[in-house]
Amino acid sequence: MTVTESTTDVVIIGAGPSGLMAALWLARCGVKARIIDSRATKVFRGHADGMQSGTLDIFDSFGIAEDLYKKSAQALEMTFWAGGKDSPLKRVARFPKWYPELGQYRLVHTSQGNTERALLDGIKAFNGPEVERGVTAAAMDIDESKISDPKAHAIKVTVKHLTEEELAASSKNDTVPRPGDFNYDPADEPYLKRRASGKEGTTEVIHTKFVIGTDGSRSWTRNALGFEFLGDETGDDSVAGVLDCVATSNFPDFHIQTMISKDGRGCGFVPRENGLTRIAAPVANRADATPESIIKSLKEIISPYEINVTKVDWCGVFGSRHRVASSASKHSRVFLAGDALHIHSPRAGIGMNFSIQDAYNLGWKIAHVVKGISPLNILKTYDEERGLTTKQLIAFDKALAEQAPLGGNFSVKGTRQGLQDGLPFTSTTAIEYEAGPFVAKGDGSITSKQHLAPGLIVGRRIPSQTVEKHANGEPHDFGKSFPSDGRYRIVIFAGDISRPEQLRRVERLSQVLELPETFLQHSNGRAIFPQDVFETLVLHTASRDEIEITDLPPFLFKNSDPVNQVFVDNNDSRTWTLSEAYSKYGISRDTGCLVLVRPDRYIMYIGELEDITELIKLVASVFI
Repeated sequence: MTVTESTTDVVIIGAGPSGLMAALWLARCGVKARIIDSRATKVFRGHADGMQSGTLDIFDSFGIAEDLYKKSAQALEMTFWAGGKDSPLKRVARFPKWYPELGQYRLVHTSQGNTERALLDGIKAFNGPEVERGVTAAAMDIDESKISDPKAHAIKVTVKHLTEEELAASSKNDTVPRPGDFNYDPADEPYLKRRASGKEGTTEVIHTKFVIGTDGSRSWTRNALGFEFLGDETGDDSVAGVLDCVATSNFPDFHIQTMISKDGRGCGFVPRENGLTRIAAPVANRADATPESIIKSLKEIISPYEINVTKVDWCGVFGSRHRVASSASKHSRVFLAGDALHIHSPRAGIGMNFSIQDAYNLGWKIAHVVKGISPLNILKTYDEERGLTTKQLIAFDKALAEQAPLGGNFSVKGTRQGLQDGLPFTSTTAIEYEAGPFVAKGDGSITSKQHLAPGLIVGRRIPSQTVEKHANGEPHDFGKSFPSDGRYRIVIFAGDISRPEQLRRVERLSQVLELPETFLQHSNGRAIFPQDVFETLVLHTASRDEIEITDLPPFLFKNSDPVNQVFVDNNDSRTWTLSEAYSKYGISRDTGCLVLVRPDRYIMYIGELEDITELIKLVASVFI
């Protein structure tokens, strides 16, 4: 068999949503990567279907949210019904699935295939790599003598390129939509079959600096590292069948996301895109998760209401397993993300979302190490930050599983309360990282002054508010000023700069930034200048009639466009703009503050304007 060799910066094993998010980040940052997947094509139907507010916000930061959002089914509210032998089914609770504080995007439901297509289209737009289909990992060797050198290709990944016959045999159960099929989408045309590479039937040894394993719950990468997949064997072992279908029903809330309990058995409806409905109902075992069994179980629970299924698009099964890999990485060189790192039940529709968040946390950090911006040791923060989130995720799901066992003793009250109270967490908008190199809080040598902006939590993502562009008064979603492009944002909440003393504070801040040694870095003889890694944003509260952009220190906008960097939060002349950023963030309109936002839009530091030197020290600690 022919054996070839090649080199790259990063190898991603597995092209599910988390793997594609990692590839998208690396493409956006201009890092050379390869993404391999044993499947012949992407997913087209079924699987994960919930897109949470925080995940859509991430997609928006890459410019890939709009089309996906418009074509999905929004979930504005959720209802709960209960009944039994001696009491008819009735609606017992209703609560909103979204409120403005969660962000601009509402929870939506759509096929995982549509989510994967959005990610693939984004990778293509940033000239990233195509997924290499029908490629399986066979061996991985780590040269431990080289792991301390971030420039070294310390890992060898041996892969096998399957022949057409081998690929057909391994993909015989996969279905690919064709023109005329119910779920065919012309936008999927580029992804309907693998592209021939000329390597079919050969073996390749890839020399790489980093590996990201996003290859699912049966992860080859995790097994190759020798990591255990730890879990609780004493939990609920019941299962439910899941069916994506076209159906009609006289159930009153059939077009609303609904959970129903009857005599302790639970089922549910989830309205989907293109007239689909996802139904879930308990079944005896995994082998019994057939469309007929699922429909029969559902009918028993919703009786006397009826349902008529006319088209089955996809059928699946889920249980209540909880598993976490014994480690998230090895030598800060090989990483696990998504289902390779953690699995749980899909009760709250958060599995894919948290998997995508894993890769979103990791991608920019690897990019900064590869590009010589940050040292190798910053990658330890992936284990710390996502490790904490994984623990919280499993704890949340276990608590929900106790209240909502699939086969019996289903608690409507407990499930409703758990989902309602957990909405900020399940939406992923309340994920909070603890103190560390990228989160300046707690007892560290540099600590944020949280009281200056109580509405901006250090360690959480920066929430958006409506502001105005100073240049033309255009209303602006401030969150759109933090695109995922690999740069930090220094946000100067400049306060009322019509006051001379306040403007002087901003000028002194600019003078510190102007010092030539402040941010200039060198890597491989190539200078990395501030504009490569930083952008400065100014949001002030002065009247646009009393202050001009040109009154601000010009260095703040060196090699950039102040038209898109200077904003106003002042409604004196136009009250209908509803600009309330300072009050929502809890920042003094007179004196303002200074905020540092990481490339993944999590808040790293808050201080006074005079604390710019502290901010510089903090950044220096995570730079080479």
